[in-house]
Amino acid sequence: MILYAGGYLAFYTPDQNPEMACVLADQVPLRDLLSEIGIPAAEVQLVILNGAIVDLEQTYVQNQDVVKIFPGVDGG
Repeated sequence: MILYAGGYLAFYTPDQNPEMACVLADQVPLRDLLSEIGIPAAEVQLVILNGAIVDLEQTYVQNQDVVKIFPGVDGG
């Protein structure tokens, strides 16, 4: 699985690299995977799974998936 952490979410990934590969033994909830990596789910506002916007709470991922996560936009 390829995970792309957009914006400041890259600071939570190993080596602060926005793109990382994950090898999964089985299908897992995305929320659990993010927790294992150290990315707080509360910071994730947008999830794109294989090109489609999905709900973080209902998303399961597997090895062939491409996941992009983004924080909310803030500022003035």
